[in-house]
Amino acid sequence: MSHKRVYLHPLTERIWHWIHALAVVMLAITGVQLHWPGSIHWFGSLKTAMSIHEFFGATLVLDFLLWLFYNLFSGRIKHYIPTMFDLTKGAVIQAKFYGLGIFQGKPHPFAPTEDNKFNPLQKTSYFGLMAFLVPLLLASGILYMFPVRFAGIIKAIGGMTVLGLAHTAIAFIVVAFVTVHLYLTTTGHTLFEEIMTMITGWKETEED
Repeated sequence: MSHKRVYLHPLTERIWHWIHALAVVMLAITGVQLHWPGSIHWFGSLKTAMSIHEFFGATLVLDFLLWLFYNLFSGRIKHYIPTMFDLTKGAVIQAKFYGLGIFQGKPHPFAPTEDNKFNPLQKTSYFGLMAFLVPLLLASGILYMFPVRFAGIIKAIGGMTVLGLAHTAIAFIVVAFVTVHLYLTTTGHTLFEEIMTMITGWKETEED
């Protein structure tokens, strides 16, 4: 078995990724205090927690736009669009690997390349995250920040209570995704291989 180094993540993508990660973590932590202000005081006052939450919310909006425009104009959006094979047979093969094959020491069924850096499950989940969940999270957050300006929209969707429940539910789903994502970063050849790939941009793959 020979090895080959491939350049998977250009600098722009790596900068986006780490800003995105920081923003999501800070939004999750401050969000907990905002929901239980009487019990949790990690950031001091409720006002301070709200200010930090809004700052990282705005950061996430700008970072999402960076990701969107960069991938659209560079053509790298193709990495995030699953094919019919990815959604069916490919997803099953990858799921079997994560569920059993990885514990048997079997090689990854889909080696990343510069033209196709994600496996079928990654493409499917990242597409759902970036095309639906993150936009909905950001949109609901913006409505929350400007309730007077968007009063008509908020009323049309059922009011602040519905908006709050939707924003919180989507946030929990995103946090669950991040938790699984963190676990999967440990499934490389070494514990920190995937993290180093996102730092350097390079990944070592196996070739027959």
